[in-house]
Amino acid sequence: MNLAAMDQHESSVDEAVAECPQRMKGQQFLAELVRRSGVKAVFFVPTFLYPTLVELAKDPVKRVLCHSEKAAAYMADGYAQASGRPTMVIVQGGPGATNLYAGLADAWQSHTPLLAVTPVLPGSRYQGNSYQEAYVDFRPVTKYDAEVRSIDRMAEFFGKAYLEMTTGAPRPVHLYLDGALEDAEAEFDFRYLDPRYFSYPAFRPRADDELVGQALLEIRRAARPVMVCGRGTVVSGAWEEVTALAEQLGLPVTTTLNGKGSIDERHPLALGVTGTYRRPPTDAVIAEADLVLYVGGHQGGATTNMRRLPKPGVRVIHIDINPAQPGANYPNVLPLIGDARTVLRQLLDAAGVTKRSGPGEWVRQAQQDLQAWRAGEHAHMHGNRIPIRPEQLADELVNACPRNTLFVADTGYVGTWAGVFMDLPAGRNFLHCEGSLGWAFPAAMGAKAAAPERTVVAFTGDGGFFYHLAEIETAVRNEINLITVVLNNQAMAFQTHLLRSVWPGSPNLDKLSEFGDTNFAAMAREMGAWGVRVTDPRDIGKAIREAIDANRPAVIDVVIDQAAVAPVAVMAGQGSRAGTPPASFDRKTDR
Repeated sequence: MNLAAMDQHESSVDEAVAECPQRMKGQQFLAELVRRSGVKAVFFVPTFLYPTLVELAKDPVKRVLCHSEKAAAYMADGYAQASGRPTMVIVQGGPGATNLYAGLADAWQSHTPLLAVTPVLPGSRYQGNSYQEAYVDFRPVTKYDAEVRSIDRMAEFFGKAYLEMTTGAPRPVHLYLDGALEDAEAEFDFRYLDPRYFSYPAFRPRADDELVGQALLEIRRAARPVMVCGRGTVVSGAWEEVTALAEQLGLPVTTTLNGKGSIDERHPLALGVTGTYRRPPTDAVIAEADLVLYVGGHQGGATTNMRRLPKPGVRVIHIDINPAQPGANYPNVLPLIGDARTVLRQLLDAAGVTKRSGPGEWVRQAQQDLQAWRAGEHAHMHGNRIPIRPEQLADELVNACPRNTLFVADTGYVGTWAGVFMDLPAGRNFLHCEGSLGWAFPAAMGAKAAAPERTVVAFTGDGGFFYHLAEIETAVRNEINLITVVLNNQAMAFQTHLLRSVWPGSPNLDKLSEFGDTNFAAMAREMGAWGVRVTDPRDIGKAIREAIDANRPAVIDVVIDQAAVAPVAVMAGQGSRAGTPPASFDRKTDR
């Protein structure tokens, strides 16, 4: 934060401290809360909190009516990740709340803060067989969950919700709210709404200085150290510090899929994505490392390829704002508890100005392996093959889009194609879900609502896009002008390849993972969006440029090679990485 921003922040905090309580209705309080939070959009499925939404009629806040509660939660998730500001998702109770629960699971796993609000039945109707009377326990997918039944404590509970979701390890929160409070009137103390909690991370704690010194000493003594950056690195905005520390200490840098953007991927020390959805050369680097510096990410199954890389026992230094993360999955960990950017700056200050004279043999070998891998992928990325290879689509997409484009990718193969073959600059340029297929399209809508000035591209497969097709109409109606690129191979290709590898002789395998031919571009045009189908890789760049110029929601349906196997670790040695399917992948053999 620069000095001007710090002065402005301190001024707003001082004003909040001095503010006197104001008498108003509950709906006016909630509308004022939205205004003060600084968000540009809220997402909802009717019919809860309509009086509040009407209060916002003259505000420059998009009130985005969605077609499903799950999609609304994904939009709020994408909004928060793109902007650094948590927004609100409002849905009906009962069945609506059950749908919302599923939408919060990904935000919970990705440590994304958002505020979910649903109605609580008044005491007079409780356990009375009321319409849609179903109760959802949101505690497993929220950091804070409470009932707001008294207007006198309404400001207090909403203030607690913002404090909880933006401090420490950020996560979603949920409030059950008695809808009758909207029309009630009371004195609201806005001092409960501390403006520092309207963005995250709200605080940037330092790590213990003695442990920082020990960590630096161990990194310098290591023969084969490597840095692995997770989502928290990007959330913290620590890409400059990552780059500086890597250069200072001669550290090769890999990232998790969600940590993509922690370093410019064309930097000589950047090796790409590691883990299950990985760039294959990183396997050897992690396997041979004698020290791993983790920054802002948990050592989960996808990051460590089910705890195979690194092997348990390898020395780990783990920077995380959550004290419970370092050492949770691995032994032999030195914990540095604090904000990623702050702790990296501590390491830089401790390191001084002396740099390594140049990359050591350890780094040179990793760079050579990366260059050899790139050479081996050249035909996939530049061969102009038909059906289109996903590797070329990913590369052409990056080349055709503005440098500050925000890419939002689905899970599975699509996430791997994007993570491995899109070389992106440092910064908040890439969002990826934690595992909820179908997340990318609505999340990208939320991201575009947060950053309307940026080009936002949803990168999804046909299997993922099918989940929330109805939200095309939502994007059109609300003028949320994102671009959606659909990798259309008429299948859940990950499952198709596994099925054909394990049960190659089984009849009718196509019925277990494949779809009929669907032209998503034609569907988009019918719903008022811009759409085009691409079958020749030489037309990808033109389609992207035209979609940007269309200045409305756009869908680019790209027909890709179903035999193309992404470099997912579990698929290593299976399927086709050469462009021609082996016999077990011949669609005619099992139909």
